[in-house]
Amino acid sequence: MSRVERNKDQYAKEDRAVVESRRSAAGGGAERSVYRDAAETTAASGRTARNSSMSREGDLGIWDQTEEEKRKARKEARAMNDGRPEFHGGRAFGKLISAIGTILLIVAILACLGLTVPRFAGIEQYVVISGSMEPAIPVGSMAYSAQTDPSTLEAGDIIVFHSDETGSTPVTHRVVENHVADGEIITKGDANAQNDANPVAYADVLGKLVLHVPMLGYIAAPIATVMGKVAMVCVILAAYLLTVVGGRLSGK
Repeated sequence: MSRVERNKDQYAKEDRAVVESRRSAAGGGAERSVYRDAAETTAASGRTARNSSMSREGDLGIWDQTEEEKRKARKEARAMNDGRPEFHGGRAFGKLISAIGTILLIVAILACLGLTVPRFAGIEQYVVISGSMEPAIPVGSMAYSAQTDPSTLEAGDIIVFHSDETGSTPVTHRVVENHVADGEIITKGDANAQNDANPVAYADVLGKLVLHVPMLGYIAAPIATVMGKVAMVCVILAAYLLTVVGGRLSGK
């Protein structure tokens, strides 16, 4: 074999060795790439499983929270508000609305109770429309009277009675004299200079005054009508809504 042929044979062997080396390197890299991809896939699956588990635990935690914890969580969320501070002016406005609603609700309920409860106790109520008993009983007061034996009335007592001068409107005046023998009572309004012109017969006495509430008559007179009752229901509902809205705004 000549030197040229030996050199060709040597070069061919070296070329095959280089090719095999490169193939081996490429094969190992592919295997490492496959192993790396598998590892990354496994890790991603693990992270997904952990996130899913944490999400389920978070959901269960929300369901297990008490109302107090939920309110605190909402309050903290509002305080965070993407890094912005909570608007305290809204809380103050909410407290103001809640206070107004509470006051209206209390006044409306007391007015309704004052107009209904006494009747169950046998007490009648009348609206004072004149100033004849001022300053003791101002105009617009609600007068409450209980039935009594006219013969037991004494000077200084305040009674409610029918009068021919006022027709169907009851009169609330003070007793000056009680003529038991005649069955009549002499009366007078505190603001009047003279006694009433006509004595009050026992049969016309409606009752003895037991209580009067200033200004309540102004509320009672409109409520006595159908529209007044509807308006009172609307006021109560509106007051309740104000308390609810105010509570939400103030963060309660």
